[in-house]
Amino acid sequence: MQVLALLLLVGGWMIAVGGLVASDAVAVRLILASLGLATSLGGIATLTSAYIQNASWKKGGAWR
Repeated sequence: MQVLALLLLVGGWMIAVGGLVASDAVAVRLILASLGLATSLGGIATLTSAYIQNASWKKGGAWR
């Protein structure tokens, strides 16, 4: 799950940066930047949920 989240984060960044190189049209750049942002935010949400599932307070970790 964490690997998937990191792939989404990097993929979103690559989409956003690739949009700058791919086209000179502002509309295309805007669409690709928005798609990259959405992909990165999905990666952040996935990473957060993965860490919450493995949280130390749910397992009785070192703080108890």
